[in-house]
Amino acid sequence: MLACREQLELKAEPRQLATARRFVDGAAARFGLEDQDRHDFTFAVNEAVSNAIEHGDPSPDGTIRLHVAAEDGALVFEVEDHGTFAPGPAVIDPLNERGRGLALMAATMDEMDVRRSATGTVVRLCKRRPAA
Repeated sequence: MLACREQLELKAEPRQLATARRFVDGAAARFGLEDQDRHDFTFAVNEAVSNAIEHGDPSPDGTIRLHVAAEDGALVFEVEDHGTFAPGPAVIDPLNERGRGLALMAATMDEMDVRRSATGTVVRLCKRRPAA
């Protein structure tokens, strides 16, 4: 069973993506997501963490923070960085291979939210268990 809230700090480096995927995939398994939902959740988290590493700013010690928790029948993931999120163009170029991350996260999650504050950006992803 997933603990109330698990946290992981990672160096804001691309080589840390595998660690982030293992962290969240393990949490999704403990939460009880089925294979496809687990894959979708891990995929969306990988994208969120990639964005935090590439476009965000790390903390003064060079890290970003990941949180995962079970909340009201949903698995909730948050990635925090110290950057200031600036939304890109609203139109997606169908030929461009970049710039689709937020749309892909939104398409695979039940909820997705990007929050800005004076100290940084938090991307929050939620995936609910299927109804029995």
